[in-house]
Amino acid sequence: MKLIFNLKNKPSKKQIIFSLPQTNHYQKISNLKINFANDQLIKEKEWGNEVVFFTFNDVEKEAKIIFNLKCLNNQKIIDENLLLDNYQNKRFKIINNRFINGNDRVIKKLAADVVSQEKHLKKVIEKLYYFTLNYLTYGKPTKGLYSYRQALNEKITDCGGFSTFLASLLQSLNIPTRLVVGFLLKNDLMTKLFSNFDFYILNFHSLKMHAWLEAHLPNKSWFPLDPSIEWRRNKCLTKRKGGLGFIPADRLVVSFGCDFKLKSKGKIYQIDLLQNPIFV
Repeated sequence: MKLIFNLKNKPSKKQIIFSLPQTNHYQKISNLKINFANDQLIKEKEWGNEVVFFTFNDVEKEAKIIFNLKCLNNQKIIDENLLLDNYQNKRFKIINNRFINGNDRVIKKLAADVVSQEKHLKKVIEKLYYFTLNYLTYGKPTKGLYSYRQALNEKITDCGGFSTFLASLLQSLNIPTRLVVGFLLKNDLMTKLFSNFDFYILNFHSLKMHAWLEAHLPNKSWFPLDPSIEWRRNKCLTKRKGGLGFIPADRLVVSFGCDFKLKSKGKIYQIDLLQNPIFV
């Protein structure tokens, strides 16, 4: 399957920031090409995202990013013998920021009450996952990213809020997490019909914004969690698969993490989410 992103210049905006898709456990990316010059490629330090900064010149008014995409099923299980204590004396990256915060006292109390005396990692993650499904309601989707605090206080949130809330609960118990950011391939007839052919071209109109999360297990593998999809499926609002430990081959990942500070040509940009093209 081939994707082509047309990034048209906005009036008075001269620069675009975009995270390039990479091969990972959700996808294989090949033959990636960009048609613009004067670009600056930055390797983002926290999660290794490849972020490109580029400017429009007087001639080029449209930028294209072209690549082949093969989506992969991602299914993981948690060893039932793993304990929360297995994280001790091992180096794991726990990042709290404006959107995910395991140090929040309300979050810490919620997680402690839900988990109680449970020490087995598999059951701890399952308890917090299903608590999130019961605590939150899907609604008010936004193009940005809802913080854990919005989800905590309002209880109505979108896929991003489901993810930042659950990530905060997990990190309050020293379980490292990261956000996974990208797009769902839309379920239209043409996409389904041609999804197995390399010559079929998709664009932003064929994609729907989505985010989920992963928990970093003591064996260094990433365990996927997609609570908003499961919540919507339980309410008969979608037939998409995915949830606890399983992500189907129906999406494109463009970045990991959130709340970035990226430096280009001496200027620092604070970016909430690397998903859609950012015009600055």
